[in-house]
Amino acid sequence: MKIDAIFTPQRTSQTSAVVRVLGNSAFRSLWIGQLASSLAVSVTMFVLALRIYQLTGSSTAVSALFLTFGVPAFLFAMASGAIVDHFDKRTILILADVARAVVAVLFLFAFGNIVIVYALAFFYAFITQFATPSEAPTIPRLVGNSDLVTANSIYSFTFYTSLAIGSLLSGPLLRFFGPIGVFVFLCAMFIVAAISVSRIPKEAGKKKLRSLLGRYSLLDMAGKVLSSMSEGVAYIKTRQKLLDALLLLMGTQVTLAILATLGPAFAVQLLEVDVHDASLYLVGPAVVGIVVGALWVGNNSKAFTPSTFIQTGVTAAGLLLLIISLTVSLKRVAIFSGATGGLIFLSLILVLFFLLGFANSLLDVPANSVLQHEAEGGMRGRVYGLLTAVVGGLGMLPVLVGGILGDIVGVGKVIFFLGVLIFAYGILRLRYNKIENG
Repeated sequence: MKIDAIFTPQRTSQTSAVVRVLGNSAFRSLWIGQLASSLAVSVTMFVLALRIYQLTGSSTAVSALFLTFGVPAFLFAMASGAIVDHFDKRTILILADVARAVVAVLFLFAFGNIVIVYALAFFYAFITQFATPSEAPTIPRLVGNSDLVTANSIYSFTFYTSLAIGSLLSGPLLRFFGPIGVFVFLCAMFIVAAISVSRIPKEAGKKKLRSLLGRYSLLDMAGKVLSSMSEGVAYIKTRQKLLDALLLLMGTQVTLAILATLGPAFAVQLLEVDVHDASLYLVGPAVVGIVVGALWVGNNSKAFTPSTFIQTGVTAAGLLLLIISLTVSLKRVAIFSGATGGLIFLSLILVLFFLLGFANSLLDVPANSVLQHEAEGGMRGRVYGLLTAVVGGLGMLPVLVGGILGDIVGVGKVIFFLGVLIFAYGILRLRYNKIENG
């Protein structure tokens, strides 16, 4: 059966698709758990960054903190994805939330020694590697094929909104609760997530953790994990649509990482605003675009096929990046000079980054749905683990390469080159879509 068949336009009820999916109690429990845990993870990351900077006054110390979050994704995501496929993902999510609640409390006693903070942050990120491949792959078990795109739009909406809100609220929460109370608040958020997730149905036929620990040695378990990882990679290679969706998701996340790296320089050199406002003028509009796009895709999932969404998203993203890169030249045009011209230029940038975020949702939501539909239940964790591991590994390279190239050839040229690559890929996909729909 073609993937697009599960999204064939049908007559919908008067109730919107989003409201219908949220009316599903099992999915709603997973969603509330995701909302609470994602927000807690985002706030934790930014609160730790603020606290470390307050204590050290060093940006390098803050960079080292973010490295402790990135390294576990690269080292353990694939293995964790292979592991969670053999167990009830509901149980893993509960254990991960409870464990992170405990770590949140331990942070209260760690700031006398920054090394201990880094160690706890590393362990915290390690735990999260088991939650990530257990969360999204649970969605197809809770909703039908006809609601899969809508459910994924809600998932994407929650993920990006939590990231944005977490970055914005970390400072006010730290000020309101204080350096002690804020971690108590985060602990409570993870407990709420654990309670909510405990209400979703268990996965039938999955192994129990204690039975595995009693039956196998650590060496045997390591061998089984490696074997499962190899099976996951081999499985992905044999399924073209699955591999395509995986590459699309990897590409969009790496692209966002590159843009995040170039953001501060873009804000200072072109927008002529303070570097601290880079997230407000660039990340903010993009996140709003992602949120609006995710909701729009969710409510229009039956009006268009995934291929149409993805093709439009890829091509539009490439074209928008090309236009954004050309704003470097527009800055020299007389109409954009002076206070009024500067406001017009800034408004143009805000609109372009909003549209870029919207285009990202056209790609991200359907690609997630295709990935979940193509990956069998016993393989979804491994597939998402590979996605996290590759992005975690590649995500370190754009921070370095994008920044270096931005300094050498200029931010505009790097964005232009990125736009050319993505737009060209979008054109090449036209042939793929014709074959798929033929």
